[in-house]
Amino acid sequence: MKYMFLPLRVIYKIYYLVYFVLSFLICYPIFHFLLASPSRFPKAFVMMRWYALVWQFFAFSPVRVSAASNIPRSGSFVICANHSSYMDIPVMYCVFKRYFVSVGKKEIEKWPLFHIFYTSEMNIAVDRDSPSASFDAFKRMLTEIDLGNPLAIFPEGTIPKHAPELGEFKPGAFSIAIRKQIPILPVTFVTNWERLQRSGLWEGKAGPGFSEVIIHEIVDTSGLTKKDADELQVKIREIINRPLNERFGCEV
Repeated sequence: MKYMFLPLRVIYKIYYLVYFVLSFLICYPIFHFLLASPSRFPKAFVMMRWYALVWQFFAFSPVRVSAASNIPRSGSFVICANHSSYMDIPVMYCVFKRYFVSVGKKEIEKWPLFHIFYTSEMNIAVDRDSPSASFDAFKRMLTEIDLGNPLAIFPEGTIPKHAPELGEFKPGAFSIAIRKQIPILPVTFVTNWERLQRSGLWEGKAGPGFSEVIIHEIVDTSGLTKKDADELQVKIREIINRPLNERFGCEV
């Protein structure tokens, strides 16, 4: 039974990769032009959003969002989501219509093609191995918040191999939210790991189906201080994990 659907999963993974590469190559000149100037970043965001929507359509994985009304219509806030699949980034663009700045790991700058969204400085790449580079990234995050832009952060930092179980959360998102006294919007990607699980070609789940996303109620940080960061982190982790525990038995 375990291997019954293996050929279909392999075919889906190959299809997904080939479609991404070919479609991105076609759109790359447009992205390159839009990302060449910060003044065009909002247009690049709109382009990326439409690209992501089409991407999910042809991946046979339409996005189904619950409680979208919880998304703030204005002001800065931190989007905290679990990182369960390579599909999380395009789904993020499908869900959020407002311009946001994505925070990712430095390794993204080495990814073929896709790196342009970070090397252009539209988004922020964090080098955790370099204290000075991490500080520069932190300052950029503060600047984006001052400009009124939401930040999208995966507190796990990377896709855990045991997804949908959550990986260890890093403190950056919570420190920033407390420092700037802005709210946190917890988001759970419920089924992305089933659509495209982190694994090799012959392992892991993959296949079409709904990409289910739950937008939780906003969490206020007004009045919180540094000493509250750990408690806030635990609270957000529990909120994000709740649907995963209900569906898959994932314990915090």
